[in-house]
Amino acid sequence: MRFTFVFIITLIFWPSYGQVKVVYKGALIETSAWTEAQSLLSDTTIVVIPLGAAAKEHGPHLQLNNDWLIAEYLKEQIHGNHRVIIYPTINYHYYPAFLEYAGSTSLRLETAYSMIVDICRVISTHGPKKIYILNTGVSTLVPLRLAKEMLAQQGILITFTDILNIAMEAEKKIKEQPAGTHADEIETSMMLYIAPETVMMSKAVRDIPEKDRPGPLTLNPNNKLGLYSPSGVYGDATLATREKGRLVIEAMVQGINREINDLRKAPLLKVPALQNPNLFTGRYALSKDEVIIVQLENDLLTVEGKVPRKFSLLPQGSNSFTIGERGRIVFFKDDQNTCSFVYLSWEGVDYLGKRIAP
Repeated sequence: MRFTFVFIITLIFWPSYGQVKVVYKGALIETSAWTEAQSLLSDTTIVVIPLGAAAKEHGPHLQLNNDWLIAEYLKEQIHGNHRVIIYPTINYHYYPAFLEYAGSTSLRLETAYSMIVDICRVISTHGPKKIYILNTGVSTLVPLRLAKEMLAQQGILITFTDILNIAMEAEKKIKEQPAGTHADEIETSMMLYIAPETVMMSKAVRDIPEKDRPGPLTLNPNNKLGLYSPSGVYGDATLATREKGRLVIEAMVQGINREINDLRKAPLLKVPALQNPNLFTGRYALSKDEVIIVQLENDLLTVEGKVPRKFSLLPQGSNSFTIGERGRIVFFKDDQNTCSFVYLSWEGVDYLGKRIAP
C-alpha cells in the first residue's frame, strides 16, 4: 500500500512487548507518483533526508553498511512519529578517515557539500524550505555546516543530527571504554540492539592506541599523521551489550524528535539582500573571443555569454555564486575594492577572466 499522506494511522503489534502501538506515519517520497508528491510538498512541509555510509569500514565485526543501517532504522522511527516527507537515504558522502581500509569510500569535501546543496535546492523549488538531515556520521558535519551556510543564502533552512552530542548524556552513563568513537563499545552496542544479525561479536576487539593523534585511522604504525588501528576500530568493542545500545538509541531518537519539532517551530528564513550587487556587474573577458556579461535584472544577477548562455546567479557567499545547477562563478576584488577578476567553472571546465573597462 502506498503512503499517500501524513495522517495515516497504523496499528502495529510488537510481539516482544505484547502490546499495540499507535503510529502516525509520514510519507516516503519514493513511493509516490509526482502528482501525489505535488500535493505533499509545500512551504509548510518538513523534509527529512537520511545520510548514512553504505561503504565504510567498521572493524572486523561490523558491516561496511553499518551507518546506512542506522540511518534506515532511525528513518523508520521518524517515519512513525512525525508528519514529515522522507527522501531516500544518501549512502555516499564525506568519510576521508577510513580510506586505507578495503571497501571504504569517500567523496571530496566540495562534492559532498555540493551534493547536499543541490538536492536541497531542488526540493525547495517544489515548496519545502525546512529540511532535516538525519546524519549518522562525524566527518559529514563539516560539509553539512558549509551546506547550511550556502542554503541560507537562498532562504532554505537545514538542520542536521550531531551524532557525537545527540545522545551524549546516555553514553556517559553506560560507557566503560577509556576512549573511542568508531566501531567501538557504543556503536557496536547500537547495532546489537537494532540489527544483531549483522554483528560478529566473536571478532570484536579492543583497539585503543597509546598515542591519540589527530588525523585519519591508518594501517601504518609509522604514520605520524594518523591514528594507528590495525583493526579499524577506535575503542573497545568487546564491552558492547544490547542493553547499552537500547539506551543510546532511545536517547538518540528522542533527541532527533526534539530537533525536528524545533525545526517545525522555527521561522522561515528570509533571503538575505545581496549587498551592493552592482559591484559585480560588467563585462569579463575569459579569452580573446570569449566574453561574459554580468548584469542586474529585476534585482537578480544574471550571467550571459557564449559558454553559460544566460543564467541567474544564486549566492553562496559574499562573492561566490552558482550558475543554475551546472556551474559556479567567483569574483575577486582588487586593491580598490573593485571586482576585477572572475573564476568561472562550467560543466567541469574552468576559466579565469579579467574585467573589461566600459
